[in-house]
Amino acid sequence: MKGLLIKDLCNLKQVGRQTLLVLAVMAAWCAFLNNAQIFSMMMALYSMMLMFTAMSYDEMANFDKYALTLPVTRADLVRTKYVLLVLLFGAGMLVGLLGEVIFFLLRGAGELTLLEQTASLFTVAVFYLLGFLVLIPVIFRLGMEKARLFLSLIFVAMFGLIWVGVLLARSLEIEITEGMVIGAIVAGVLLTAACFFLSYRVSLRIVKRKEW
Repeated sequence: MKGLLIKDLCNLKQVGRQTLLVLAVMAAWCAFLNNAQIFSMMMALYSMMLMFTAMSYDEMANFDKYALTLPVTRADLVRTKYVLLVLLFGAGMLVGLLGEVIFFLLRGAGELTLLEQTASLFTVAVFYLLGFLVLIPVIFRLGMEKARLFLSLIFVAMFGLIWVGVLLARSLEIEITEGMVIGAIVAGVLLTAACFFLSYRVSLRIVKRKEW
């Protein structure tokens, strides 16, 4: 599995310059808007979008079909992609947090404190991650090109849920306390872990039955 992961990371080096350009443009745009949250959230999303790039390279080269002639199992093919997603998610969060800290030091606190900005980034990034966990089995089942059609659908549905939740909380005049925030974070972590396991099992089942 280590070799498969290194292969994916080497493939992603091909878009290294493009990634640096995106980072620079986003940083300049957010500095102009005086909003560090946009930068951190977009970095979290963009980093996980690189997962699609890695899977597209595999599909274009018919790599999975070739990999099965090597001492590689189907479980290795699936497991590698989930490990890659975790690495990209961590990298996106790290770059996003670093950007918020630098912005905070240069521009000051603004309307939100650094802690509030970090909590907001974590919440949105978890929703991004859940969306990708839903999409990965679809990619394994239908292929990258067809799965792109589901991308917008999944994220529109997720942001719709967030919007409904916010409206509901406002209409009921629910006062958000520190305990509720901690509870929501814990619930989010547990939900993400459960979805991660479920998504992995579904993808593994699809790949084991798939014929290339």
